[in-house]
Amino acid sequence: MGHIGSSKDVKLYDKGKHDAMDIDSDENFDDDDFPSNGVLRGLGREPLKNFCKKAAELFFAEYGLISHQINSFNQFIATGVQSAFDSFGDLIVEPGYDPSKKRDENDFYRHAAVKFGKVTLERPKFYAGEGHGDFKMLPRHARLQRMTYSSQIKVEIQVQVYVPQMVRSDKFKTGQEQYLEQKTLKEESREIIIGRLPIMVKSDLCWMKGVEKGDCEFDHGGYFLVKGAEKTFIAQEHIYLRRLWIIDNPWWSIGYKSQVKRHRLIVKLVGSSSVEGIDSGEKVLTVYFLGIEIPIWVLFFALGVSSDREVVKLIDFGYDDARVENILMASIRDADESKNYSDFRERKNAVNYIEKGIKGVQFPPPEPVEDCLRMYIFPNMGGLKKKARFLAYMVKGLLMAYTGRRRCDNRDDFRNKRLELAGELLERELKVHIAHARKRMSKALQRDLYADREVRPIEGYLDASIITNGLQRAFSTGAWSHPYKRLERISGVVATVGRTNPLQTMAELRRTRQQVQYTGKVGDARYPHPSHWGKVCFLSTPDGENCGLVKNLAVTGLVSTNITEIILSELLDSGMEELLDDTSTDLGNKDKIFLNGDWVGVCTNSSAFVTDLRSKRRRNQLPHQMEIKLDKSLKEVRINTDAGRILRPLLVVENLHKIKESKGTKWEHSSFKSLLENGVIELVGPEEEEDCRTAWGIRYLFGKDGDKYTHCELDMSFLLGLSCSLIPFANHDHARRVLYQAQKHSSQAIGFATTNPNIRVDTLSHQLYYPQKPLFRTMTSDCLGKKWFSLGNSKLPKAEFYNGQVAIVAVNVHMGYNQEDSLVMNRASLQRGMFRSEHIRSYKSEIDNTESKEKRKDNVNFGKIQSKIGRVDSLDEDGFPYVSANLQSGDIIIGRGAESGADHSIKLKHTERGYVQKVVLSSNDEGKNFAVVSLRQVRTPVLGDKFSSMHGQKGVLGFLESQENFPFTRHGVVPDIVINPHAFPSRQTPGQLLEAALGKGIALGGSLRHATPFSTPSVDDIMDELHRNGFSRCGYERVLNGRTGEMVRSLIFMGPTFYQRLHHMSEDKVKFRNTGPVHPLTRQPVADRKRFGGIKFGEMERDCLIAHGASANLYERLFTLSDSSQIHICSKCKNVANVILRPVSGGRKIRGPYCRICESADDIVMVNVPYGAKLLCQELFSMGINLKFETNFC
Repeated sequence: MGHIGSSKDVKLYDKGKHDAMDIDSDENFDDDDFPSNGVLRGLGREPLKNFCKKAAELFFAEYGLISHQINSFNQFIATGVQSAFDSFGDLIVEPGYDPSKKRDENDFYRHAAVKFGKVTLERPKFYAGEGHGDFKMLPRHARLQRMTYSSQIKVEIQVQVYVPQMVRSDKFKTGQEQYLEQKTLKEESREIIIGRLPIMVKSDLCWMKGVEKGDCEFDHGGYFLVKGAEKTFIAQEHIYLRRLWIIDNPWWSIGYKSQVKRHRLIVKLVGSSSVEGIDSGEKVLTVYFLGIEIPIWVLFFALGVSSDREVVKLIDFGYDDARVENILMASIRDADESKNYSDFRERKNAVNYIEKGIKGVQFPPPEPVEDCLRMYIFPNMGGLKKKARFLAYMVKGLLMAYTGRRRCDNRDDFRNKRLELAGELLERELKVHIAHARKRMSKALQRDLYADREVRPIEGYLDASIITNGLQRAFSTGAWSHPYKRLERISGVVATVGRTNPLQTMAELRRTRQQVQYTGKVGDARYPHPSHWGKVCFLSTPDGENCGLVKNLAVTGLVSTNITEIILSELLDSGMEELLDDTSTDLGNKDKIFLNGDWVGVCTNSSAFVTDLRSKRRRNQLPHQMEIKLDKSLKEVRINTDAGRILRPLLVVENLHKIKESKGTKWEHSSFKSLLENGVIELVGPEEEEDCRTAWGIRYLFGKDGDKYTHCELDMSFLLGLSCSLIPFANHDHARRVLYQAQKHSSQAIGFATTNPNIRVDTLSHQLYYPQKPLFRTMTSDCLGKKWFSLGNSKLPKAEFYNGQVAIVAVNVHMGYNQEDSLVMNRASLQRGMFRSEHIRSYKSEIDNTESKEKRKDNVNFGKIQSKIGRVDSLDEDGFPYVSANLQSGDIIIGRGAESGADHSIKLKHTERGYVQKVVLSSNDEGKNFAVVSLRQVRTPVLGDKFSSMHGQKGVLGFLESQENFPFTRHGVVPDIVINPHAFPSRQTPGQLLEAALGKGIALGGSLRHATPFSTPSVDDIMDELHRNGFSRCGYERVLNGRTGEMVRSLIFMGPTFYQRLHHMSEDKVKFRNTGPVHPLTRQPVADRKRFGGIKFGEMERDCLIAHGASANLYERLFTLSDSSQIHICSKCKNVANVILRPVSGGRKIRGPYCRICESADDIVMVNVPYGAKLLCQELFSMGINLKFETNFC
C-alpha cells in the first residue's frame, strides 16, 4: 500500500508552539485555495468535510448498522432455502427385498422416488383453534406469549411408485437384448408443510418491515424470537475455501480446499527415497486426492496431457532456477521408476492406475473413474484440459513459494477470510435437518412398498416436527452444526440479545467470532492484523480467553452478499479472452483472470482491463460490491463477487469534481446509492484496498503530497467500532481504558433500553429515570442521529447510545473517602433524582392447559392455597398478586397447587422484593398456560454501587456527603461527584479532563462541540474557549470550603462530565448470614446467595490467617461456624464407637456409645471433629478401609 497518511507526509503540530497532546492541529493545512491535487481546484476543505459528513449520514440512512444481518437472511429466504432443498436431488427408496412378502415369481418389488420441488415461505401466522383460523403473528405476540416467530415451509413434493421390469429389445438397434424399464404404478404431486423456519425481525418476511411506527423506536431488527427469547447470530470468521492455500509446515504444499471432502486436492513437495527409510535429498511432487497419493505426472497424463514437454510448458515457471529443474526431473524419474505406474504416459494406463488406487480406499466413490476425474477434481472447471492447466498453475505457485518468489498464505489476513452470517449458517443447519427428515421418511416409506400394503399420502411419512424442533433446539442451546464435520457441533454461534441499553443491543449484533480448536495456542490469531484497518475495530475486544478472537465490525463496515448477476459477458467486453479447453495453446505473457477463485480467462493488458472494470463499476454498469484486485507480481487479476467480504466506503479522489458538477442536478446528495452510481464513493474490499493509496482525511489531500492519493477516508473515527467511536477524545486515552469503556462499561450502563416496556416481560431489566445526552458530540453520533421537526434540517445526535447523566465532577480529595477509585457524591443531587433507576424482575411459571390435562392424574392449577412455604396475603383467588402489591422476601408471588394438595407455588427468594408492576396470563404454542408477574423496585444510588465515566474510570460510591459540606465555587456551583486526582496519572486518561473542559465551554455557549476521536479540537482551542468566557484557561476553579466557609488555597479542576451508572449494585451482591440452611450431606453452609447461603472461605483465605498467626479465628471459621460435630472414639482399640441401643443386666436397654470390637462401653471418649471428616470416615469404611484415631486429653 505504500506510505499513506502518516506524520511523515504532513507536519501535524509545532512542538514549540503547542502542547504535545495537541496532535490534531490544522496549522499546516491552511492552503485551501491552491491544493496540490488538480482535481480539487475549486473545492474548499470545509465544503469537502461537510460533504463527507453528509455522505456518512446517507450511508447510515441507506444501510444502518445491522444491514449485514438482515441482507444475509433476505438472500437466504430468496435463494438459500431453495438451494438447500435442491442440493439433495431425488430420493430413491428401495424395498426391503423380503422373500416372504413376494406373492409369486413374476411379481416385482415396488420402488419409490421422491423429489423436492419449489419451496414457498409465508409470513408468520398462528393457528387460533377450530372456527377461528389463522391470525397474523407479530413479534410482540411471540415475545409476550413465549412463542417462536416463524413461518411455514411449504414444498412441492413429487412421489412416484414404480416397478422395474426387464424389457426385450432389438440388439442390432439398441446394442443390448434387454433393458430395465420403470412401470409407474402411482404418481402424485402436492404441496405440503415440511416444518417452520424462524423469521428475522424486520426482514422481508416480517410484518414489521416498512411499517411507519414499530413496537419500539430503538428496535432495528436483526434478531430472531425463539420461545419468546431474542436470539441473534454472531458472525463466524472462517477460511476462504475458494483460494489456493500455500503452507510450508509440516511440508511444502498447495491445497485446493473445499467443504466437500472429495473435492479437495493437495499438491505436496516431499523428499524422495530410493531406499526405504533413507531420504535421498531430492524433492518430488506428489498429489493427494480422493484418499490416494500418487506422482503428479500420472495425474497430468490422466487429464489428457500428451508429453513431458507439454507438462513443463504448462507449468511455465518462467525463471532459470536449478532447484526447480531438479524437482521436475526428480518428479519425472519418481513416476518412471515406480513399479506401480509403468507406461503411465498412455492416458488409458494412467486412468487405470488411478482407478486401482481409488478402489483400494476405505470408502471409494461409486462413480466410474472418468466421472470422478470430471466431478471431483476442480468441479468448477469445465474440461479435463482446463483442469490440467489449473493443476499446472498450482504446481507453479508451489514452486514459486519454495524458491522464495511468493509468500505463503496468512490465515489471519482478512482477504483470506469470509464471514458467515444468518444466510450461510441457517442453510447449513437446515440441510442437516432435511437429511434427517429424508432418512426417517425413507425408512417409513420402505415398509409400505411391499405388495400387501398401501402407499399412503406423503404427509404420513414426512415428519414436519423434525425441522421445526431441530432449528428451535439449535437456537435455544446455541450448538450449531459444524461446517464440514458431520455429527459435530460448535458453540458460540447464537447469542441471546442483551437489553441493558440500546448500545449493547447494537454492539452484539455487530460482533464477529473466530472459531479455534484450542483457545490456548492459536498463533497470531489474537493480534491485530494490518488488514483489520477500517473493517473491524482494533480496540474493542473482550479480555480473557476470547481476547482477539471476538471482534466488532467498524462503524462503516459492510458485509457483502452473494452477487447472482452473470458478469462474464462484461469481462469479455472489457478485453478478457476465455480460457480454452486444451493444453497446447501457449498463453505467452498473458495475465490470468480469476472469478471467485476459478480461472475463467486471460488478458493481454491487465492494467487497462482492471481500469476499465473499475470505471464500469463506478458508472453503475457492474455491481457495487464487486471487488477487483490487480496482482502485478503474480500477473493475476482476481475478481470476487461472493458473500462474506467486509467492504467499506471510501471517497474516490479523481471523481470529487463531480460534487461541484452535481449542484442543481437530480442526484445531488439525494441518496448514498446515487453517490455510488456516480463514482464519488465506492465500496472497497480487503483485497482491492491493497491497490489503493488512502488518505486519512480531507486535510491530507490539501497537503504537499496530495497528488499521490487515490482514495480518502470519510472520517478517521469510522475506523473504530460503534462503542469506541462514541467515546470523546478516545485518541487521548490509554487503549486499555478505551477497551474497558467500549467492551464492558458501555454494555453495562443503565439507560432506557426500550420504548415498549409495557408489552415486554424481560427476566431482568433496568431503566434510568432521567437519561441525558452528553454535552459533546461525535461524528458517529451526529451521522446516526435523526431529524427533529422543530430544528429544520438539523439533526439531533443519537441519544439512545449514550446511557447516563451529565454530572459536575470535581477532581479533589474529600476527607479520604474517595481513595482507590471510590466516589463521593452529593446527597442532595441523588435526592433530586440523579442516577435514580427502576429495576424490574419477572417471575414466570407454566402449567398444562385443559386439553392436555387428561393425560396426567395430578393436575396443577393456578390458585390461592394456604402455603406452608410462604405468605399468601397479597394473592387474589386466582393465585396472582394484585397490581401495586408490596411483596417482600418470603412471600408467594405465584400460587400453584395440585389436586392432591401438593404446593407448587413460587416464592420470592432472599433479598428479592418489590411492587407488582404487571401480571400476564397467556398460553404458548406448546399447549401450556403460563403466567408472568413483574416486580418493580426504585433504586437510588447507595454505598457500593458502581459508576463509570466514558473513559474507563470506574469506581464505587464510597460516601454520601451533604450539599452544605461540599466545596462550592464563587458562582455557587456545587459538584455532584468528587473523584480522586490519583485516578489519572497511572490510568493515562487525559481525555476525561479534556471532556470536562470542553463541556464547561459548551455549557457556557461555546462553539466547539465535537469531541470526535482523531479530529478533536486542540488543547489551545479549548483553553481559549474557557478564557473567553471568563474562566481559567486550565479549567481550575477557586472554591470555598463548605464546612468552614474559608477559601481553599489550592485550585480545583471542575467541569461537567458524562457519567454512567452500571448495573452492578450492592443490593444485588450484598451477602450476610448468621445462621441458615446447611447441605444435607456435608452439613456445611450452602453456597448460593439466593438460598441464604454462606460466604466461601477457601484455601487462600486460610493461608492468610495462617500467615497472621490467627489460629483461634481460623478454628472458628473452619470448624465452629461451619460443620462442628462430635464422634466417640474407643481409647483402647482407637476405632470409632457407635451410639447404639444395647441390653444391659436387669432386662433393660440403654442407648449410648459402645465399641463393637472391644465389646465394651468403657474407655470411650467424645471428640470434636468436622462433620466432613466424620463423613469421610464413614465413606471409607463402606469401601473396606478402617481409620483409627489417636486421642489425647487437652
